[in-house]
Amino acid sequence: MLSVKQLLVAAGLRTQPDQIKLVRHSSHLGRSIRQIIADGVFEIYQAEQAPDTKPFHKCEVILSFIGIEGNQAVFHGAYEVVGSRPFQATDFDGMPDYLVRAHADGKPRIWYDLNELPEFRGFRNRLIVQWVSTRGWFQTKDLAVHELLPPGEEIPFPGYQDILLNWSQLKTIISNPRLHRDWKTALSASAGIYRIVDHDSGKIYIGAAYGIDGIWGRWSNYALTGHGGNKLLIGLDAHKFQWSIIRTLSGSMSAKEIIRIERIEMAKHGSKAIGLNSPDGPQLVQ
Repeated sequence: MLSVKQLLVAAGLRTQPDQIKLVRHSSHLGRSIRQIIADGVFEIYQAEQAPDTKPFHKCEVILSFIGIEGNQAVFHGAYEVVGSRPFQATDFDGMPDYLVRAHADGKPRIWYDLNELPEFRGFRNRLIVQWVSTRGWFQTKDLAVHELLPPGEEIPFPGYQDILLNWSQLKTIISNPRLHRDWKTALSASAGIYRIVDHDSGKIYIGAAYGIDGIWGRWSNYALTGHGGNKLLIGLDAHKFQWSIIRTLSGSMSAKEIIRIERIEMAKHGSKAIGLNSPDGPQLVQ
């Protein structure tokens, strides 16, 4: 079976296998690693490490993976380890507040000088491994390639509140769930209230997603039809629609309570009076 190091060496990585470490990132002080990536500070987050473990010592290259469901991890990038030094006050430059707050414990840190090897970005979000144990987040030991997804257009998950999707993007995400595992995991786990804006008229539709697969399940209908069965959306040009999330709700919340919240949001947005919600409530085509 092909291993990760064998695959990367075959793809042009000129480093001895014993000088390559595999790294699995998951979360930081309760913040999702996907959110750290979306914030554009992954490299800063990764460069700063604790001196007691010295995770990137005694290697020339690290292969960074992002933890996904179970013990699996998906490849994010290959980084050359140029050197290391004690953390300095100037390293706070460009850091978001949540990374700065991690220094409140007063413990020293190491700063690693890491250079990404861009020629391996083609494996990002495609190369998947089965991590043996999530207790050890870095290792020299090689791992078998669990899955290598076909190339495709990957749309990064930005976090619930920053979602803005047109119909083409929505269809891409829903039709490629393996490539968009983070989207499916997040949207399937949550019920919620969402908004559709028709950029042709400026009118708004407010909807509720609940039941099996939560928002993912409801939005799958829109990806297929554009209108999702909503009568006042039928006949409109779905290419002019924009989807976003107003509120995420617990999947265990009753449909009755979610619909109550939906009606509050309809009133706030005026989507019955001047929008695309029917005055009689949800009207779905059977």
